[in-house]
Amino acid sequence: MVKLLNDAKAIVTYNGEGFDFLVLEKYGLKIKKYKDRWKLIGIKSLDIMHTIMEKRPKEHRNKKYPSLDEMIHQHYGLNKTKYNPDVLEEVMEHCLKDVEYTKMLYEEKIWKVPVIERTSKKRRWDNWYDDDVSGVVWDGENWTYIADFGRPVGQPNAFDFIQGNIPREIDCPLCEKGKISLYNVVAKCCTDEETCPNCGGLIKFAPGTSIIISATAKEEVSKNICPNCGKRLEQSGYEHYGYGAGHGFLSHGRSICPACGKGCYEWEDDDTPGFREHWKGKCCYCGKDIDKWYIE
Repeated sequence: MVKLLNDAKAIVTYNGEGFDFLVLEKYGLKIKKYKDRWKLIGIKSLDIMHTIMEKRPKEHRNKKYPSLDEMIHQHYGLNKTKYNPDVLEEVMEHCLKDVEYTKMLYEEKIWKVPVIERTSKKRRWDNWYDDDVSGVVWDGENWTYIADFGRPVGQPNAFDFIQGNIPREIDCPLCEKGKISLYNVVAKCCTDEETCPNCGGLIKFAPGTSIIISATAKEEVSKNICPNCGKRLEQSGYEHYGYGAGHGFLSHGRSICPACGKGCYEWEDDDTPGFREHWKGKCCYCGKDIDKWYIE
């Protein structure tokens, strides 16, 4: 199939530039990075979904990316059928139907696009690991534990912690005198940072492990706070294995408001191929919705 694609003059897809092309690169499809997606090398590409997003009115650009299912329902009153991913015949039939629906939309003179609000919501700032929506993703090579919004989470490891296979505490890498407990980081997986009881430094760990990824002195931590609410300004991110389409990068944090410069707002970015999502909250001082402010 990849040989046929590489020999084609043009290819029409629905979110192919955001997902399928990267999957097929592993099998020889020639692609290159373009903005937040991938383009074919030497072949014309029309991605219906991304074309819709680029041509949307300004006031609708922060709305949800319309799925193929939502588009065919809007046009034809149809819905994609459910299938069993473990049954090859059902998967093949489902994929062929996707091709048929994409062709139908391509032949339309005007696309009737549903305007749907985004449903992604920011979780509590002090709890990155709640499992209201969680699961395990296998990409053919690795398992990745994920929480909603795609952020990888640590798997609680209480058994090894209790058995003593994992140290209960470590020396602070900053002052070398304070003892950092690993109970909440490793055994419970309810945080990825601890404060040294001796020097007040902030120690951040890789999710669910005793691996230190950063150590910040108390003085530096106190500098990076919001002038209005006093909460810490920071950002961090994780690379994970994605959903079969390759690695993605997930980042989150709190930054100074670009509108007033006097408060802060929270944000999250999920750059996982095929599942991109971006969220920005409201400023704690001026109350502006930063998502809408950027569009205005």
